Amino acid sequence: MIRCVNLSKTYGKEKSPALSDLNIEVAKNTVYGFLGPNGAGKTTTVKILTGLMRPTSGEFFIGGIPNNINSVSLRRKIGYLGQEHKMYGGMKAKQLLMFVGEIFGQSKQERIVRADELLAMAGLTDAANKKISEFSGGMVQRLGIAQALMGNPEVLFLDEPTSALDPIGRKEVLEFISTLRESCTVFMSTHILSDVERVCDTVAILNKGRLIVQEKTGTLKKRFSEKLIEIEFTKTEDVEIFKSKFSKSQSSDILKVENNSILIHPTNLTEDKSGLLQIIAASGLEIEKFEVKSATLEDVFVKLIGDESHE
Repeated sequence: MIRCVNLSKTYGKEKSPALSDLNIEVAKNTVYGFLGPNGAGKTTTVKILTGLMRPTSGEFFIGGIPNNINSVSLRRKIGYLGQEHKMYGGMKAKQLLMFVGEIFGQSKQERIVRADELLAMAGLTDAANKKISEFSGGMVQRLGIAQALMGNPEVLFLDEPTSALDPIGRKEVLEFISTLRESCTVFMSTHILSDVERVCDTVAILNKGRLIVQEKTGTLKKRFSEKLIEIEFTKTEDVEIFKSKFSKSQSSDILKVENNSILIHPTNLTEDKSGLLQIIAASGLEIEKFEVKSATLEDVFVKLIGDESHE
């Protein structure tokens, strides 16, 4: 559904490109997670793909058709919800959707049917005649997605759709997004890894304007590591003692240190587990937990971004 070929963007006189030779493919009727730390080039990519910005070089296709900044056909194919969208707080939810449908040139009957359908999908039927100013953050975001879908787009672009929401609001929005693959393709740019892991079929990880990896979510986690070792120490100072004794000759790497916990990526689980326990015992360290666990998408992200920064 979406294909980028050597897509690049350099701003003004900047020496380093914000986006460098991006090549990605997004399958039809999937939820695609576009990940990266701040400044990775995610928003630049979304602006180019939605026709809001010209690339410096390269091209992209949506539905097999090449597009550019002045493409009317592009605008007909896409819906977009940015990070800082604005809505008329004095309007009611259905009233807003009807207004948007009118802009798209839909008949009154078409607008009514589509608005009712989207309000039901967003779980907002009971709030159809409630003022937007009275909505919670999660309700506003779901209405924003519904608004972006009024024109029946083939592709929906979402830029950080849950970043400002509380846990309940995030859950509601993600549940809504997960249903959308039945009707369109969703391109979701975010830095919240747990959201991607929950709803995305495929993930691309971007860093410093370059694509590091594009893979199905489950396959990426399996390829990286099926198991990780987490050690939680009783005392903070024991973490530093352990790190000083830790040796990469054991063929394992420390992925993350957080508070009193250390997360380790083993190459040979049996051998590395034994070696780590020997370090702990020989050093007289006290631990609260020694657990073998499955890798999360966050673990993969930390590993890949860390490898990039050391190149």
